[in-house]
Amino acid sequence: MRPLNCRSCWYALLSAGVIASTSLPVFAGDNHFVTIHGGDVHFAGQVVDAACSVSADSRDQTVEMGQIRNTEFTSLGDWEDPVPFQIKLEDCTTTVSHSVGVLFTGVSDGKDPQVFNVGWGAGAARGVGIGIFDAAGNLLTPDTAPVWYAPLQDGENILSYTARYRATDRVVHAGSADTQVWFNVVYQ
Repeated sequence: MRPLNCRSCWYALLSAGVIASTSLPVFAGDNHFVTIHGGDVHFAGQVVDAACSVSADSRDQTVEMGQIRNTEFTSLGDWEDPVPFQIKLEDCTTTVSHSVGVLFTGVSDGKDPQVFNVGWGAGAARGVGIGIFDAAGNLLTPDTAPVWYAPLQDGENILSYTARYRATDRVVHAGSADTQVWFNVVYQ
């Protein structure tokens, strides 16, 4: 490294050292402190102009579909018994919107795009999907806008749905029939 030969350079270095040393806290004794990067904190949220808020117990729920024997599906398109579930909305106000629907998104079945794909990997069930129906009995196609909107009332609103397994092939193979579905609340 080349030595500095200019007078203003020495002055700049001396000034920087004085500023740096005066901005550090003075500690007595032989104590020294080491600071290392410990991680990151991410904050997620939204500010929205929505008529309601989704209840905490509805945001992340598990619908237990139970066990169904693969032999109960006798032909392509067969439906099994409905399993009810709900989405609860809180603090609703009709001054913002008067009706609400839900858009369900996820991976649709490769053979039947009207239902959601179930299971992944070697232990997955094959030939079956999950369909979601609204309170009016409409099949809600994955990634498609709601076809029915419930009227809103001030305060709490409960939206009722059912989920059903459907045969998407002539032969249903046993295995894990789980899936992940997301939802968005749509106001009118």
